[in-house]
Amino acid sequence: MAHLTAGKAVSLQSEPNRKLWNCASWSSNTIIAVLSVLGLIIVAVTKTIWTKAMFSGLDFHFPILACAISCVVTMVALVPFFLCGSPLRPVPRQSYGSFLTVAIFTCIDLACMNMGLDYLSVSVQQALNAATPAAVIFFELVLYGKMRAYYVYLPFIPLLAGSVITTLASGEHQSSPIGILIMVVAIFSGSLKAITTHKYLIKIKNEMGVVSFLFWLDAAMLVMLVPWAHIKGETQGLMNWKYMATPFPWIIVLSNGLIGGLRAYLVKLVLKFNTPLTKVVCDIIIKAMTIGISIIIFGTLVPALMGFGVILTLFGFGMYSVAALREKFLSQEELSTNGKKFQKMETVMIEQGSVYAESRLEKHFRSEDSDERPLLCASPRDA
Repeated sequence: MAHLTAGKAVSLQSEPNRKLWNCASWSSNTIIAVLSVLGLIIVAVTKTIWTKAMFSGLDFHFPILACAISCVVTMVALVPFFLCGSPLRPVPRQSYGSFLTVAIFTCIDLACMNMGLDYLSVSVQQALNAATPAAVIFFELVLYGKMRAYYVYLPFIPLLAGSVITTLASGEHQSSPIGILIMVVAIFSGSLKAITTHKYLIKIKNEMGVVSFLFWLDAAMLVMLVPWAHIKGETQGLMNWKYMATPFPWIIVLSNGLIGGLRAYLVKLVLKFNTPLTKVVCDIIIKAMTIGISIIIFGTLVPALMGFGVILTLFGFGMYSVAALREKFLSQEELSTNGKKFQKMETVMIEQGSVYAESRLEKHFRSEDSDERPLLCASPRDA
């Protein structure tokens, strides 16, 4: 904000205070981004192992109903937030199409992941899902024409290699054609979900909070999951479940649903404060840790090669973290340079107040922009 004093533009906010404010804002966002990633890893590993134990130990072979129960439990858990003053914002009318797209992809992804976990062993299910990064990169390029720096893609070599080594070294190779087909569907829907959710959260971040988004997303998925489970015969199977009248198994099932809701909330935070590829990298680390911890919990011998795979996966994550940070730093540096350049030329226009200064500014930007447009966007990538 500025006003004119003796023909000069004077800023009402000092430069040191502006830098301090920007630094504090950047630091808070960075802390949230890091904590959301760590929280997602811990909760997701617990969720997968808990779900597999529920399927195998309790004979709760109702994967779609498990997703529906998770949606209901999450919505109930969010009610106190709204009662305590957090506003329940509706889905913007102009965003109905985008919201429905996100809901469909999320519903398919969650249901197929659960079905894959029910049909396949943990190792095979996690290994097949490791192909998601390639699908994300492919859809980012096809749908948005998005290209990243080459050094961002290099870490996926140790990431994918570590995930495959971890899976093969685990010694679990039980699979079925139906389970593999379901996981292929989950890979494509999961990658599209990551991309579309990220774009959607950026689009409406000032209109809907993460909590409101999660509430309406679960409500929309519930409408799709219940008929799907009924068609698949899971509702009838639940009526004949041997633990139907036993309280403790239901506590385990409902707790699993609550963990699922927490994981969904953390996923939205990760996608809001990080990139889709960061979320994908988290998934690969979760796979390696899930396989290792599940083998230990179920008393399976852990080969040395599997430990090497886990280390290689974590090394790849470290490489990607450095590459992503470097890419972000270079982007911010470019934005800062262009912003200072424009501010300086704008001040010249105000001081001179002449058409000549305006023509010089236009000529300056035309010499630097091949599209012959002034750089007025918030980010060089938005130009």
